[in-house]
Amino acid sequence: MTFSRWDVVSVAFPFIEGTDSKRRPALVVSGDRLRQEHGVYWIAMITTAKAGRQSGDIPVGDLARAGLPEDCIIRLSRLMTVGDAQIARRLGDIAPKERNAVSALLRRYAP
Repeated sequence: MTFSRWDVVSVAFPFIEGTDSKRRPALVVSGDRLRQEHGVYWIAMITTAKAGRQSGDIPVGDLARAGLPEDCIIRLSRLMTVGDAQIARRLGDIAPKERNAVSALLRRYAP
């Protein structure tokens, strides 16, 4: 199965603080070309941010559409590269409002 930009997926995302990983939702932020040419995706962490929000966090507005059970944010400061085998499944996708916010922030961080 292949995934598309803006898909919310379930993936084992490593913690920066240690070597453990935890299955959590993530957002595919790369386009089809990266997958076609290199067989990988760039994903951004999606988290409940219970430890606190950070500058640049983007709230997910439509939880049902994204396939998320509780309030979450997209954290573009936590990116990872994964292949198809590391993605367990597609949960949903994000609405156009969040897509525009993610695109703007990506342009800000990587002009």
